[in-house]
Amino acid sequence: MKIESGQVRKRPERFTGQEPSTILDLDLDPLVRAAGAVRYSLTAQRFADELLVCGVLEVEISSRCARCGESVSQTIQDGTFMRSYPLTAANESIDLTPDIREAILLALPMSFLCSAQCRGLCPDCGANLNKAPCKCGRPGKSAAWGALDQLKFK
Repeated sequence: MKIESGQVRKRPERFTGQEPSTILDLDLDPLVRAAGAVRYSLTAQRFADELLVCGVLEVEISSRCARCGESVSQTIQDGTFMRSYPLTAANESIDLTPDIREAILLALPMSFLCSAQCRGLCPDCGANLNKAPCKCGRPGKSAAWGALDQLKFK
């Protein structure tokens, strides 16, 4: 997205629209995909020798749940997008695309979850515990920590 600084006067100007999801450069990521265009609703205002741009960015992202592996779709939103650009000429083109990309990527969660209550997979048999209890007869406690339960402290 580009803004011509000559279009923006002292009063705020609104810019709304969308950019193709290719600006996010997620093509090589095997787990995260943009499921739609990057939408923006921005306000630009000119001050003496700078252009202040702020507003809301959002995009629909599809990925896999980090616990159970099911497909999950989530709207990623940055409601606090704000950047300042120095102005040097009377009319120059300012490209916001790298800053929009950075803001969206920083807003991505560390891991996607299908829900906060996701129970994940059984570590023994791999059954999806959200769909049904596993049939492997897994004990309530993990056997990996069993030896620690036997420790006696004085």
